[in-house]
Amino acid sequence: MIPKDTVDAIMQATVIEEVVGEFVQLKKSGTSMRGLSPFTNEKTPSFYVVPGKGIFKDFSSGKGGSAVTFLMEHEKLSYPEALRWLANKYGIEIEERQLTAEEQAEQTERESLANLATWAQKWFQEQLHETGEGKSVGLGYFRQRGFGDATLSDFAIGYCPDTPWGEDGALAQAAGKAGYQEKWLLSSGLCKKREDGTLYDFYRGRVMFPIRDVTGRFIGFGGRTLKTDKKVPKYVNSPESPLYDKSRALYGIHLARNAIVKADRAILVEGYTDVMAMRQAGIEHVVASSGTALTVEQVRLLRRFSKNITMLFDGDPAGLRAAIRGVDIVLGEGLDVKVAVLPDGEDPDTFAKLMGQEELMAWLDENSQDFIRFKIDLLDEEAQGDPLKRTELVRSVVKSIAEVPDELKRTVYVQESARRLGMQVDDLLAELGRQARNLLEKKAKAPLPSLAPEVDAPFSAPRLIGRVGRGGREVDLLRLLLQYGRHHVTVEVPPEVKAEPADKDGNAQELTTEAADGAEPSTVEVTLAEVLITELDNMAVAIRHPVVDGVLRHFREQMGEGHIPGLEDFASSETEVAELMADLAISEFGLSENWTKRHGIRPETEEQNLKEAMRGALLRLMLDEAHFEGARITRRLAEMAEDPSTSENPLEEERDLLRRKMSVSSRVFKISEHFKTAILNPAKEDIESAGSRP
Repeated sequence: MIPKDTVDAIMQATVIEEVVGEFVQLKKSGTSMRGLSPFTNEKTPSFYVVPGKGIFKDFSSGKGGSAVTFLMEHEKLSYPEALRWLANKYGIEIEERQLTAEEQAEQTERESLANLATWAQKWFQEQLHETGEGKSVGLGYFRQRGFGDATLSDFAIGYCPDTPWGEDGALAQAAGKAGYQEKWLLSSGLCKKREDGTLYDFYRGRVMFPIRDVTGRFIGFGGRTLKTDKKVPKYVNSPESPLYDKSRALYGIHLARNAIVKADRAILVEGYTDVMAMRQAGIEHVVASSGTALTVEQVRLLRRFSKNITMLFDGDPAGLRAAIRGVDIVLGEGLDVKVAVLPDGEDPDTFAKLMGQEELMAWLDENSQDFIRFKIDLLDEEAQGDPLKRTELVRSVVKSIAEVPDELKRTVYVQESARRLGMQVDDLLAELGRQARNLLEKKAKAPLPSLAPEVDAPFSAPRLIGRVGRGGREVDLLRLLLQYGRHHVTVEVPPEVKAEPADKDGNAQELTTEAADGAEPSTVEVTLAEVLITELDNMAVAIRHPVVDGVLRHFREQMGEGHIPGLEDFASSETEVAELMADLAISEFGLSENWTKRHGIRPETEEQNLKEAMRGALLRLMLDEAHFEGARITRRLAEMAEDPSTSENPLEEERDLLRRKMSVSSRVFKISEHFKTAILNPAKEDIESAGSRP
């Protein structure tokens, strides 16, 4: 068995367009990539890869899913074999074994820490906005820095009260009352233990920056002190744990990932408030390395969304030295990197607030330079007149070039460096050969041979993909939930809600509202997921599609932990789930921009009318249920007409069935009115299966 943490490492390192690109020639198409299907003999490309979501979809064969799914389908590998293929490609060691009791305990610890982190984030946020200390100290600090409510909400910023040293920590007390064990508080780093055994809050008196993974789950925290005491560390972060690995975390990645794909570039800054300020200024494709020096794992995570990175630094000499090390890591992962250095005295936070979106983007375009020019300019000043330092400068530049995997790029960089350094290309190439050998010896890992596609593999026949019948309508409801679940909608809360009692067969009746004289309904803003799941539960409709049912059960579990899943949360799941996610995420057809550009027509999109889309999807399921119930009644009436002995009281049962049939017909008529000209009938196979059920 491959341990879960190893599987997570493999999936995080995997870049789907690189994997698929070994078998399919892909070309950029908007935010996606497109090519000819490797599964059918098509002439027009209908094979899509979406880097930002880590999925592919082949419309000619109907196949879709993650990089693992692709390898399983194309190379005929099993799930573990596909994981091993990816592990070898990305240099990840696999130790396959049965999970020990200790590893099982660690898995339990990870889940417990995740629940605690979600709770703690909400508690910190409440302290910032709902307590006097939080408002005056914490909120006052952010107001002084110019951050608005929307930005604080986007990043879930909080505050930890400054409890006196001799007293029990406020968070420790609240967590204990909420039922969280002391060992999880200590393991998470939220609390520490005094010599007398009592707990104190590790982040007391600090504003809190929750750290999330790429899906938006809370995994750790960074805390900034507001005290001027130089003995107190300015920032402290969560310790390493089964939940939080700082080398794999990027601050703001959950908000920036789609913008990075759209811009095809990530902007990397140093601090939490740098990310916040730039996003507030309108620049969304920005992340920070989460209080740590840039790591290979962080770069691999960014590479999933774009191969282009701009590293933005202030002019501090120590920071620029660190930038050089970071540049080499980015180059080693095959990304194209540019560096921009801010004017003296500026940092990304102050600079973004000073300039605004358009001016800052223009400045970045003008002042971003390739790493060769950056490194030579930075080191050349120190090396003036010193042959030894100049030799080290040349070696340092060539060492960076040796990190570049692409041979052609290395050659171009060598030529550019030779020109700027006033040296012969051959001399630099000789040094490059030595550096490359040293690098290979250091890594000491042989590359995995590429798996060649089977040229003579049989082509599968195209199949029609359509969301028809009951299963199709359940899938469409799931699509709304996963694609728009995190969107907010405004719903009315009437002064009094009254539910009609269920009929004698236990069938739920419609909700009615009775408002007192002069009273008006209030409104509340909630996520679409909350509304849809609540409505689905109230309808008490059984989900018959097994994959949809499984995903919905997991969705409810995640919502209970404070996380609303999206399509990306399921992209690396088992084959059937991954394929369904690809179906839901990628459409072969899109709305042409010519409607607006050429004709001045702005068609209404589903996203602009989410409540109506949700209502329509729910009503379709209700209509299905009514049709199915009608089919069962009709079948039972036919059975009794053929053989009255099947009923203990045929006359009474017939009357009851006829009453129910009239009720069902009335319900079908009312629901169908919503669809105006469209009267939706169930698919033949659905009616047959419904009629056969008791």
